[in-house]
Amino acid sequence: MTTGGRPDIVVTGLGVACAVGTGCSALRDALATGRDGLRGIERFSVLAFGCRIAGLWPEWDGVRPEACTALELASASVREAWATARADEAGVAPARVGLVLGTCFGENCRGFSELARNVARVLGAEGPCLTVPTACAASTAAIGVARDLIEEGAADLVVAGGVDVITREIFAGFHALGALSAGKCAPFGATPGLSLGEGSGFVVVETLERARARALQPLAFLLGYGLSADAFHETAPDPSGGGVMRAVRAALDDASTLPADVDFVSAHGTGTEANDAAEWVAVRASIGDRVPVSSSKSFFGHAQGAAGVLELAALLLCMQEGLIPPTLRANPPRAGAPADPVAGERPRPHPVRRAVKISAAFGGANAALVVGQHRVTRARSESRSVAVTGLGAVGPHGLGVAELAADLAGGRRLEGPVPDFDLGKMIRSAPPRDLDPSGKYATAAAALALSDANTSVRGALRERSGIFLGNTRMSPRSVAECESSIRQRGITGVAAVPFSRMVLNAPAGTCAKLLSLKGPLLTVSAGRASGLLAIVRAAAHLASGRGADLIVAGGLDELPVEGGARMAEGAAVAVLAAEAADARVTLEGWGVAGPGDASAAMAQARARGGALDGVLALTPRPIDLTTIDLQPFVGGAEGSGSAFAFVLACALVRRGAAGRVLVVAVSDSIACAAVVSRGSDGR
Repeated sequence: MTTGGRPDIVVTGLGVACAVGTGCSALRDALATGRDGLRGIERFSVLAFGCRIAGLWPEWDGVRPEACTALELASASVREAWATARADEAGVAPARVGLVLGTCFGENCRGFSELARNVARVLGAEGPCLTVPTACAASTAAIGVARDLIEEGAADLVVAGGVDVITREIFAGFHALGALSAGKCAPFGATPGLSLGEGSGFVVVETLERARARALQPLAFLLGYGLSADAFHETAPDPSGGGVMRAVRAALDDASTLPADVDFVSAHGTGTEANDAAEWVAVRASIGDRVPVSSSKSFFGHAQGAAGVLELAALLLCMQEGLIPPTLRANPPRAGAPADPVAGERPRPHPVRRAVKISAAFGGANAALVVGQHRVTRARSESRSVAVTGLGAVGPHGLGVAELAADLAGGRRLEGPVPDFDLGKMIRSAPPRDLDPSGKYATAAAALALSDANTSVRGALRERSGIFLGNTRMSPRSVAECESSIRQRGITGVAAVPFSRMVLNAPAGTCAKLLSLKGPLLTVSAGRASGLLAIVRAAAHLASGRGADLIVAGGLDELPVEGGARMAEGAAVAVLAAEAADARVTLEGWGVAGPGDASAAMAQARARGGALDGVLALTPRPIDLTTIDLQPFVGGAEGSGSAFAFVLACALVRRGAAGRVLVVAVSDSIACAAVVSRGSDGR
């Protein structure tokens, strides 16, 4: 069933595992009784730290640290979400079941795409599977992306959420940032500082029509979501609240919801002075000062990539009973706290028709969701055209797309390091001297693409220009610097700056700051399809008209500090613009599907039909005899290889060597496809 032409998307399943216990019943009981799960750490030694408490999953009491895996924690909640949705009764083929995983640190700081695939295997899901590693905003953004996949017809049912586990090194990193509170966190309360937590949570997202077919009452309507970048600092929030405000406004607009219609805000509410104050400024600017605002982190701590979905779970469980969750220890209030932080130890009676969930993260990534008890008429807007207006590439070949094309035409593999170059000559702002290679390459490629597009991001355009990047691993140099600091100074001496960059969205955040891209920010990971996936997601975001007119999109790689033979590093990006006049290259169509169904992704991309002049592919096996297999040439660049392929296809079309080209990338978790063709100014 649809209203106003857009399908009603609902949440039908919910599962949680966190410091207060396993399952929705444990969370409901904790909220009802004011029982938090913050306690002394015994998993590893904390004698040298000023903070010795955290929100640890009680199922792992007495378990060796190395046995505490993100997959086990995720499995506990994803199975509950699947069961509560009665998803086995939905009759959905495995290839039409997708999974979107949000995480900050993956499986012990590695294996981001692999973790998502393993969680999908727990359910037997074989549809599109991707990771959204936007740090502490990850699971909130993941739920928004899940809704998009349903609306776009890429899947019939999507499981979305997040997971993160506390390790000694992660705890030490937050401690080095000076963010931890010696006692239990008190968001908006007198004592500043956060309590680190761990956990997992998942929701099942589908159409209302499908839910009703099995007589299932949805938990909530997923009405809209918004993304933004602070473009301010690696770890500190913009004190003006501008980034969070833009995400909230984008979410409200997407949900066709007025600020006056919002009854409650589930805050990011970490408990730090900077975050809490900036968030309240943002809420007042986007919604007003009359709305109650609470933080569920006071119950289970800051669960990093799982924070957003766990806080959404607390909201949904209370909303079903006409309540809103409280903020523990919010009395006495801190200066700059919300007018009504729902201070207390019990949920408060307060009917909620519509609520907003806010999340923020390292790298300046923000995400907001709007959920409600009832449907909202959301008119289907006319899909906007998407043009490719600029191209940029940084790689072993040097700088530039023409140089890249010449190298590959001569049979040279994309292999090895990027030659040294001066980023300061490419951008107006002064770049930090200690940028890691990932941040440097992403910013350089974006600057080249914007210059190629003859576009200067200034004035009002800054807030409607975003960045979507595909990335598969943390910056090896930042990881090495963290490890070196621990070896030299001990666990309490971990270097704060490189630790703050040990998230996959840090390069996107750096790029956003240096190039003033304040619109939507998203990082995705899906193995060797990551770069093309970022481009496809950016195109869908622009076409829908949600909060952006221009997005820089592509993929990124950085070589390991040691080894990495036959691998490549660099970045390839395209500037995508909505309704661009006289565009020479048009992104005609795109699609995603499960890894075993590349034909479905290609069919979506080729919806307009018409003959192709070529196919550029990165696939496990050839598609047909006319395909140009780029795997031997760019396969060493895992995160960026498919973005290099897309940039090459656009270059072919732009110089008139082809009129219509299909780009295909297939990884172990997803299949992506895009068609680029000659635009209105094509010659």
